[in-house]
Amino acid sequence: MTETMRIGLLGPFQVTDGGVPKAVDGGRQRAVLAALALAAGRPVRSSALAAHVWGEDTPSARHRLHAIVNRLRQTVAPEAIRAAPGEYTLDLEPGAVDVHRFRSLVAEARNADGPAELALLEQALGLWRGDPLVDVDAEGLVVAHAPKLIEERMRAVERRADLVLEAGGHAELVPELTELTTAHPLREFLWSRLMLALHRSGRQAEALAAYQRVRTELADRLGIDPGEELQRVHRAVLRPADAPPGQATTPARALPAPAPDVPAQARAASATPAQADPSRPVPTAPRQLAADIAGFTGRADRLAELDLLLDTLLDRAAGDGPEASVAVISGPGGVGKTSLAVHWAHRVADRFPDGQLHLNLAGRPGPASADTPLMTLLLALGTPPERIPPDADGRSAELRSALAGRRVLILLDNARDADQVRPFLPGPGSLVLVTSRNRLRSLRRREGAHLMELDPFTPAESAALLRSALGPETLTGHADAIAELADLCGHLPLAVALAAERIRNTGIPLPELVEEARDDTARLDALDDGADDVRKVFDWSYRALPQREAMMFRALAAVPGPDIGAAAAAALTGTAPPAALRLLESLVDHNLLRRHRPGRYELHDLLRVYAAELAARTDGEERRLESLSRLFDWYTATGLEARFHVHPASADPGLETPRTAVPPLHFDDAPAALAWFETEHDNLIAAVGAASDAGLDRNCWQLAHVMWSHLDRCRAWPEIAVLGETGLAAARRAGDRRGEAEMLTMGANLRYLGRFEEAVTSQREALAIYQELGNRSGQASVLNNLGLIFRRMGRHDEAIDHLRRCAAIDEEVGTQGDLAISLMNLDQSYMDAGRAARAIEAAGRSLELLRGLGHVRGQGRAMETIGRAHGRLGDHDAAASWLRRAAAVFADVGDRWYQSGTLTDLGRELRAGGRGAEAEAALEQALEIADAIGDPRAADIRELLAECGDAPERVPAQRKGLAAENTDKAPGEHTAGRR
Repeated sequence: MTETMRIGLLGPFQVTDGGVPKAVDGGRQRAVLAALALAAGRPVRSSALAAHVWGEDTPSARHRLHAIVNRLRQTVAPEAIRAAPGEYTLDLEPGAVDVHRFRSLVAEARNADGPAELALLEQALGLWRGDPLVDVDAEGLVVAHAPKLIEERMRAVERRADLVLEAGGHAELVPELTELTTAHPLREFLWSRLMLALHRSGRQAEALAAYQRVRTELADRLGIDPGEELQRVHRAVLRPADAPPGQATTPARALPAPAPDVPAQARAASATPAQADPSRPVPTAPRQLAADIAGFTGRADRLAELDLLLDTLLDRAAGDGPEASVAVISGPGGVGKTSLAVHWAHRVADRFPDGQLHLNLAGRPGPASADTPLMTLLLALGTPPERIPPDADGRSAELRSALAGRRVLILLDNARDADQVRPFLPGPGSLVLVTSRNRLRSLRRREGAHLMELDPFTPAESAALLRSALGPETLTGHADAIAELADLCGHLPLAVALAAERIRNTGIPLPELVEEARDDTARLDALDDGADDVRKVFDWSYRALPQREAMMFRALAAVPGPDIGAAAAAALTGTAPPAALRLLESLVDHNLLRRHRPGRYELHDLLRVYAAELAARTDGEERRLESLSRLFDWYTATGLEARFHVHPASADPGLETPRTAVPPLHFDDAPAALAWFETEHDNLIAAVGAASDAGLDRNCWQLAHVMWSHLDRCRAWPEIAVLGETGLAAARRAGDRRGEAEMLTMGANLRYLGRFEEAVTSQREALAIYQELGNRSGQASVLNNLGLIFRRMGRHDEAIDHLRRCAAIDEEVGTQGDLAISLMNLDQSYMDAGRAARAIEAAGRSLELLRGLGHVRGQGRAMETIGRAHGRLGDHDAAASWLRRAAAVFADVGDRWYQSGTLTDLGRELRAGGRGAEAEAALEQALEIADAIGDPRAADIRELLAECGDAPERVPAQRKGLAAENTDKAPGEHTAGRR
């Protein structure tokens, strides 16, 4: 593309080439070009563009998108937009788009000082010509980007105000701040700076009057008092004027603000019960830090550095700091990075009242693998699974939303590189503490991270650790031996601790241990500086183990995931669970294993390498594969048991439970089963890859199959796609036709990623195999999936045909649970096709079956469909009756998402039936629930409430079912209970 082209989004839409305006006619063309410009230089999926512009991703939308792109090429430049399968890229440098130029200048300003910082901020703010995306006709795009851009502008404005105040420009700021506080009356930072500017201009009475105005605004609108910063400024203004009016009595930077400096609305949402509505749920603050390090020694200077850093970062985040406050502790393996981070995090936990999150990133190969850990954090923060987006970018954005207005400490342990960290960075107010073997310098360049490189202990710190662990009586008179032993350990804290443990457990005299270490010539080849000595120390500790503990230690090296429980360790080693637990605890006592939380054990990465070398020499590859197969069979058996509780309607789980020497776990109820899936999530995903790598093909596809229903519940569709491909390759290598069909069936989830043709192809291949095998239940599942795929593609007749064939097989086979699911999907397709009477018939049959099965939530879904169908037929009283019953069911089972959506439909039907007061009451209840759970449909409900004052009218049929139509996963699709 021409280098002279520029695109403006910070105000009315603007395209110029060499300064000459180019007319981009049509709202849709501007919307597509704006979406591409926001990602300048990076590809944008066609599905995302269609969803942004038309609110849905359908074949029709894709076709219109292609036509619009062709017109844009004719308007701006033929080579401007590059196409690749399923995506488009605007071939333009980011700096040619004012949004990216603004952000670049703001980032550059953060690394500048004084006048240079002020000049850069003024240049950045000068790019703004009005509201962002103001005339872009794409609601989804505007909602996704405009609020964040406005917030970024306001933070730049606020930082500029501080700089001008520091430079003595208080008088010139008064008119500007007066205008800003009028436009943003609930933004307390602006009021505090207006008060300071007035006070320093000798206008104390006006400053106090400003305080009274904002105090009244906050009380009238939100029912809260001014925040701590405003109150401190107020006290500063009231202070006797013993300084000249033009001189600050309290410097701007010396006035600490709550972190983050969020608008008052956000503070109201987190206010104490006396300040905010007590009926609103208060999310439980997660406390995920690993146990503190007992007898922590040394690192006093580093702890003080972190304390000072925290004060600085929180102060900066309170008003004008970086997008995220980040600190990185780097250093070689065994140097004590995690110990320091965990110990310090416990010291300052009370300064993060909204929670502490701890995530081990070890072994994940880069940013593409952020999907699963992001989901882990979102679940920990209380985000409902149905609100978790399917892709990493969406989850990262949802994490920032979940952390907005909260002060949370996030500990990311063992990060590989900066790109792996970036998806987890929140907005101001929270702190991300990272440990890594790499220095992650780019985090300092781009995000302003503080880098701390951790060196091995000093000789004094090593000696202190030995004295703390062994006591003075053991070390008296051995100063030279202490120094030499610390040298032999490379002063690595882990190695020093292991040496001390060897002395304590065996009673070997210190000089004798030093002599033994001198003669040991073994090497840890996989490690860098200091590793030679670490292996010696590991050898000392390992040789002190009894035979059974040594066997367990070697076996743990094969565990593919980050940790393991006692029952799984028992399966791995063929040991009874109580004995396995004793062995694990013994390894903890020997400092060769870490119990990072109750019942969960992990190997330090250095020890894992060392244990793997021992296992290769001592046990051989055949024994390792036997151990892995035992573990994977146990995971599969336990997963099938958990799946039965999570999806009791499914009669055929798709595979037989493997026989295991160690019995699988059993669960009392669905919450316990779900908790097991969430605990073992990372381990099960890692197990699929490890089984594939090891050639354990049966284990591979069966593990993928077990994970399917759990991942589907969490909307983890990218993960399902990857596991399905891995499992399919394994089943084909093994020549297992049943396994091949099961893995192809998983391909139905590709529809959620917009890969419709691949989804259809996979199901047709699976159907052919099930017909070859004579497997009627498998055929029914695939026909069900094809119906759902065609429904998403808008091919309603084909959807109905496949779902009717599916229901016929279910009835023939006699699987009542699957038949109920098939009928639920069929009634939704009838609704889509405008055949409401047939929808009532199918939903009624499904309701009878679900009552017999005791599936309460499913009964609510059937009632909801019957109600909506009666509304389509014009029988609003019958519709309201069924929808009331459905809403009551969802309330009983605690499904607030569907309760809110059903109440919204109820409000529509009541209004259409002329029952305005009842409609308003139903919509108000729906809105209250939607606001409480952060439901994006709340805006639509408010619009309906606003219309309730109008004369009753029939709501167009296509607007019914708001709750159903706006979910990413069509709620009529019931797949997880089937294969």
